Amino acid sequence: MQFLYPGFLAALGFLAIPIIVHLFNFVRYKKIYFSNVHFLKEVKEQTQSRSKLKHLLILAARLLVIFFLVFAFAQPFIPAKNAIIKEGTKAVSIYIDNSFSMAAIGKNGTLLEEAKKDASEILKAFGPTDKFQLLTNDFLGKHQHWVNKKVFNEMLEEVKISPAVRKIDEVIGRQKDLIATANENVKLSYLISDFQQSGFNMAQLKSDSTISCQLIHLEGNKTPNVYIDSCWFINPARQYNQPDLLNVRLVNTGASDLENVPVKLLINGMQRAVATANIKAESEVQIALAFTNKESGMINGQIQINDYPLTYDNDYYFSYTVSKKIKLLIVNQKEENSYLNKLFANDPLFELVQNTPKNIDYGGLGNYNLLILSNLEEFSSGLSEELKMNIDKGLNVLILPGAKAKLDDYNQFLGNFSSAFLPLDTVAVKVDKINFKHPMYAGVFDEAKMKKENINFPIVSKHYPIKTNNNGNQEPLISLINTDQFLLQYTAGLGKLFLCASPLDERYSSFPRHAIFVPTLYKMAITSSFAAPLFYSIGSAQNIELKSTNLQVDPVFHIHAMDGKSDFIAQSRSNGFSTLIDAEKQIKNAGNYWLKSNTNDTLKALSFNFNRLESSTKYYTVAELEQSIEKLRLTNFKVIDKGVKSMAATILNMSKGTQLWKWCVIFALLCLGLEIALIRWMKG
Repeated sequence: MQFLYPGFLAALGFLAIPIIVHLFNFVRYKKIYFSNVHFLKEVKEQTQSRSKLKHLLILAARLLVIFFLVFAFAQPFIPAKNAIIKEGTKAVSIYIDNSFSMAAIGKNGTLLEEAKKDASEILKAFGPTDKFQLLTNDFLGKHQHWVNKKVFNEMLEEVKISPAVRKIDEVIGRQKDLIATANENVKLSYLISDFQQSGFNMAQLKSDSTISCQLIHLEGNKTPNVYIDSCWFINPARQYNQPDLLNVRLVNTGASDLENVPVKLLINGMQRAVATANIKAESEVQIALAFTNKESGMINGQIQINDYPLTYDNDYYFSYTVSKKIKLLIVNQKEENSYLNKLFANDPLFELVQNTPKNIDYGGLGNYNLLILSNLEEFSSGLSEELKMNIDKGLNVLILPGAKAKLDDYNQFLGNFSSAFLPLDTVAVKVDKINFKHPMYAGVFDEAKMKKENINFPIVSKHYPIKTNNNGNQEPLISLINTDQFLLQYTAGLGKLFLCASPLDERYSSFPRHAIFVPTLYKMAITSSFAAPLFYSIGSAQNIELKSTNLQVDPVFHIHAMDGKSDFIAQSRSNGFSTLIDAEKQIKNAGNYWLKSNTNDTLKALSFNFNRLESSTKYYTVAELEQSIEKLRLTNFKVIDKGVKSMAATILNMSKGTQLWKWCVIFALLCLGLEIALIRWMKG
């Protein structure tokens, strides 16, 4: 046992006062004469004995009253294990997980209501001079300040379930940043959550001796859940009036196998495909939904399943654009290339324009999806500047060097990509590898079959070796057996540069007549449109990228819900070649949206989904949290086991140990009552 204020123990000296009073009885006796005292002797002896016992009991009661009162002021306690007792004002940050999973039912209502009650109880364990800070998944600006108990409780009442999802490292990082602004020596943080495993990766935590972190675990009813995890297209480009295949991943978190789960696909509000899925317990499955793009322009899609009681993840929204025509510009030195003509000229999917270097309309380059420079002898400085600027803005460019190429001119442009053409190599080599993992070759070749049948690859008779870089902006597509690269992809800004090592000429390689030529050029063309994500996650930091072409000087962007329930102005900024739009904090509901200009022109179709981290039903238990803390040696972390005590009592016991002063007051009152009873009712 220890004392919080041991100085009060000096007051035990007052115990001498009742002892002195007992030893020196200053009452003066008066003699009374009786005629006959023969019968009084026995009565006198009995009375004297009772009086002595009574006085001793009263003395003991008085001593105990003083003893327990002194102990009460000294505040004795039994110290908690590993507790550090500190006095002074404290900075206390309290995080409340208000994600979707906190809507589950616990012992006393929803987990969010339990969390708010616990947060309010925590405040009772601290003094009026301590300061507090509330944090939720929303990371609201008003929660980034220190407040007193009254203001904290007012903000606490406003906390509601939110689609925002934060991982534990984000939360603790934000708490550390805020606590660092406090001048108090005692810095505490509390995290109240159900500790969903998908969002709380304990391995990401690091020990920090400056902050004491308490984890308050809440447990709700476990409910099985089936949800749509994601969707994606097998082919990288959408084509008008052509069949397409959409992959959908479904997850079953329950302990039972499910059969014939219906899945619906809606395109622009019309049902286009339906399928059923069999999902084993605690596993996932992928299904393919086949449909045809019968409309062009901006397309809004929606996938639906039926699952109860968790319904927020039963719908998945996506959007994309289908162009009736893919615009190609081929710039030839003199004559048109016969191989390119045969591939693109008679295909109705492509809108082909051919030109010479002298007739290039630089101002209109941004209107094309793919620019092919074929057999050019030289690069002018003006062409180099326009190409680099338009690639940054989203133009894709394929360079097929000329037979009489002036390498200095080419390399002046290629210097923007830390690359260069080396002098012509006339040693014949064979193509060795094709990057089948690249989206351009997805679904085109059967890699295993080609290796098994030992397919002959093209032979390159003459080529310009490409000097590569290690900047991470390049990706090999076709490699030669001597480790040179035959076809490379460079990424810059929003666009891509495809660089071929030889002209499209049979005198240089057999590539133009080989089976890989058509799919390579064809997929390069149809995948060259501005690639945009199919969907965005609500509550996650992300930017919607929009090509700056044809935008006014200071555009104002509106994001308008298709159901008409919301319309707001989105924040935007330009990075030179594109416009970045931030809608993280405004979007609260999953669905399909339109991005519009202030002139009401529709610029883009957008889709937002709730973060699927909340769909998992796996949670850490108290034992698992404690094991992780011990294993990772997180000395400043501790799990609070509430038990039957109130949260305030639990916090006090953790910080100051088991306090005994209340028992001292109770015993002092009992002893005082005993003294009164002895004086009043005990004879003697």
